Amino acid sequence: MKKLLALLCLFTLFFAFTCENEPLDFDPETGGTDAALLGEWNLSGFEVSLNTSTDFQGVEITSDLEVYSTTEDYTLNFAANSYTTNGSYSYVAEITANGIVIPAEPYTLDNVSGSGSYSVNGNEITVDGSFFEFTFEGMDFSELDGEQTVTFEISDNGQTLTFSQNETTTETDATTGAIVTSTQVSTSVWTRGAVSNDCEAEAATNAAAAAYNVDTENEDLCVAYREALETQITECGDTDGSLQALIDDLGDCASVSSNGTLSVTTGTLNIEFVDQTVTFENGTISVNGVSQGGNYVINFQVAEGATGTDVIQNFVLTLNGTDYFPSTQGFDDFTSDTSVSSGNILQATFFGLVESNAGADLSLTQGMVDLTY
Repeated sequence: MKKLLALLCLFTLFFAFTCENEPLDFDPETGGTDAALLGEWNLSGFEVSLNTSTDFQGVEITSDLEVYSTTEDYTLNFAANSYTTNGSYSYVAEITANGIVIPAEPYTLDNVSGSGSYSVNGNEITVDGSFFEFTFEGMDFSELDGEQTVTFEISDNGQTLTFSQNETTTETDATTGAIVTSTQVSTSVWTRGAVSNDCEAEAATNAAAAAYNVDTENEDLCVAYREALETQITECGDTDGSLQALIDDLGDCASVSSNGTLSVTTGTLNIEFVDQTVTFENGTISVNGVSQGGNYVINFQVAEGATGTDVIQNFVLTLNGTDYFPSTQGFDDFTSDTSVSSGNILQATFFGLVESNAGADLSLTQGMVDLTY
């Protein structure tokens, strides 16, 4: 639920780049206008970050959301006390939850149009409506349209309009006692005159990104995505460095073989995972182990630098084609203890019950991770 609330707050930011709890008493007749705003503006780009920390009964849950535009063919037209929007744009949404990175998802919205009213007070603009429409995982955010206030600046001899916000809020849920602290940083940049986005290489990059996001551990798809990004930089440029940042996150795409111990005992069966592969991406260490003969497979992830109890995430043990996941029944549940997860060294132990989707249980003992990669 807190993740959903964070997402809702994020997309409220998009509509006018703020996230208020109470609506404003909005009346465009009482506010002023800025003559420099009037006329048509073309979207050059937007980016929003929302960092949320939730303290619930001493347990801290963190999430970082980053959203940025990738293509823009979108206009904002200001009249005396009203505005209209029209066009299309693409954007990417990235989420990191408790150190685990969720692969970036690309979205494209075509034939977007909207309208609303506004009022100006100094360098602040109060908007009744939304500058953007957004979609995320099929959710509808239309109910979040409403009055919002944001800072704006006109520069470059009246040719550039920038909306921005940097705000930290802390709230306590009266029902649960959870304390939620959110830091929101957002910017959208608009310019006079047409913005050209004629770059054929970008379509190839979007296709490569979509394929890679389906299987982020596929080395060939990673290489293809990296090459597409490099081609786009060569042919289209990378003025804000966002494409190079994606390349840096991908790394060299190579899976790294490791050496050391990766084993577990279930009942009287001692399993040694002799074929070990470790990948590192966006601060997350992913481990894959396969036994001699390939009948037994283990997979899990650890955020780099994370140590202590239960920092092993997404644990799956596959025995003869059946997947077993950590049990949370409240009796002898699966647990882990990680002592090192940095400097190309991963050391941890794990034990407890795991269960299949069919309800079968296995008791794991002597789970050992001691890898150098």
